[in-house]
Parts: sequence; C-alpha cells; structure tokens
Amino acid sequence: MKGSGSFFVNILTTILLVFSLLAAEGTLFVRFYACSADTCLSVMEEQALGDRIYTALEQRFSEQTSTSGIPAKVYMDALTPQQLDAGVRASITSAYAYLHGTSDSYNFEMDLSGLESGIRQFFSDYADEIQYPKDEAYEKKVNAAVDNARQQVLQSVDVFRFSTLESAGLLSKIRRIMPFLTPAAAVSLGAVCILLGLLAWINRKKPRRILYWSGCSLTVASSIALIPLIYIKATDYFAAFTIKTTQIYAAVTGMLNRMTDACLVLESVLLGCGILCLVLYAIFACRASRN
Repeated sequence: MKGSGSFFVNILTTILLVFSLLAAEGTLFVRFYACSADTCLSVMEEQALGDRIYTALEQRFSEQTSTSGIPAKVYMDALTPQQLDAGVRASITSAYAYLHGTSDSYNFEMDLSGLESGIRQFFSDYADEIQYPKDEAYEKKVNAAVDNARQQVLQSVDVFRFSTLESAGLLSKIRRIMPFLTPAAAVSLGAVCILLGLLAWINRKKPRRILYWSGCSLTVASSIALIPLIYIKATDYFAAFTIKTTQIYAAVTGMLNRMTDACLVLESVLLGCGILCLVLYAIFACRASRN
C-alpha cells in the first residue's frame, strides 16, 4: 500500500475525516442531546429531585424557626414532593424554551397559593391569640414572610440555577449560539460525506481499501474521544464537585454523568464500526491474496 501513489492523499484525507467526524459528533450531540429539555427532565426523575428539595426545605425552615417564629410545619403542610417536582419541570421547560427561541425570557411560576394562605392563617391566629392589631405594620410583616417563603421555594426548585445564569448574562449568550448548531452539524456532516466520497474516488480501483481508510478514521476519532471519557468514569471525576446544596449537587452531577454515559455509548458504537470496517478489509484482503 505504501508503494501506491495515492498513499499520502489517503493519509491526508483520513486525517481530515477524523476531525470532521469529531466535529459532526460534537455538534450533533450538543444540538440533539445536551440541548434537549428531555435530558434534564430525565435526570430530574432519576435523581428524585422533588423528594430531595422537600427534605432540604424542611431542614431550612426548621433552622429558621428560632428567628422567624414560624414553625416549619406551617410551610411543609402546604408543600409536597410532587408539587416541587412540577416546579423543577417548569424551571427546566422555561429555560429551554428561552434557549431555543420559543420564549422571549426565562421566567417560571408555581402555584404557591396554599403556602401563602397557610402563612397568613398562622399570623392571623397568632395575632388573635395575643390581641395584636392587624394594622399596616402587621400586613407588612405578613407580606414579607410570604415573599421570603416564595423566594426560597422558587430558588430551591431552580436546581440547575438558570436564574443565576440569566442574571450573569450566560443564558442570553447561549441563546445567540443555538441557531448556529444545526448549520454547524450540517456542514460537519457534509464534510464527512465529501471526504468519504473522495476516499471512494481515490480507491475506486481497489474498493476494499475504502473500508481500511474509513475504518482508520472511525477508530482514531472514537479513540480520541474515549480516552478522556474513560478517565472521567474511572475516577468518578464529577463526584469531587464541592456543591453543598443536595439537590443542586444531584442535578448537576447527574446531568454531567448522563451526558458522559451517552458519549461513551456513542463513541463505543463508532469504535465498533471502525473495527468492523478493518476486520472486513482484512478478510477481503486475505481472500484476494489467495486468488
């Protein structure tokens, strides 16, 4: 093969094909998996985030009882893990709608009317008990307690911290990039097709060599991607993240591990395809040598 005048052209085309494959894999993965709300929603269900948030809020409100004077039961009787799950879902759906351009802003709401009425009833009962006048100062204190409780619940269900990303201007930057992902994937796939066609034309007199060079490209490209992925999984890299909040840690590490696993599957399949091409080439080459 080295005596062939087309050897160096094959090498150059194969190298370009490796990078084109990596670009195509990356853009397609980001566009159709990493940037899909369904991926986040599946992590939410897998990590039982509603239960985690409920437990975290119960602990937080219990710790605040000494300063707020409001028993944690007042809050928790108005909340359920299912309701908190719905809040997480609303946060994720709103964020991805904004990123994909189907919404003009990131904003989500929860039905916390039960929580508000519970707090107001507690203050009313307590005011009646100590004969405290329900004047303007009373209303201001009640409204502050309601707003504080709502804010804490909304912050807790925003497990991926989309509100923080929005405040920092990162969501809007990602939103501006999103429209370019599909064209980038199309260009990368087009380059792969053109290079494969070029390999077919260069080796048109010996078609089995197409299997060899395309197999080399697939094997090298998938190996380049698999090396860091295997390291991440072997060392449990994301477990070292120092995120104190339980639900945020579970959501972020769950999402990162989910994407790592998906990449591992994708690259393993491509590696298998590359090895299969090389094996088929070897079989055809052996048969040709016998004849």
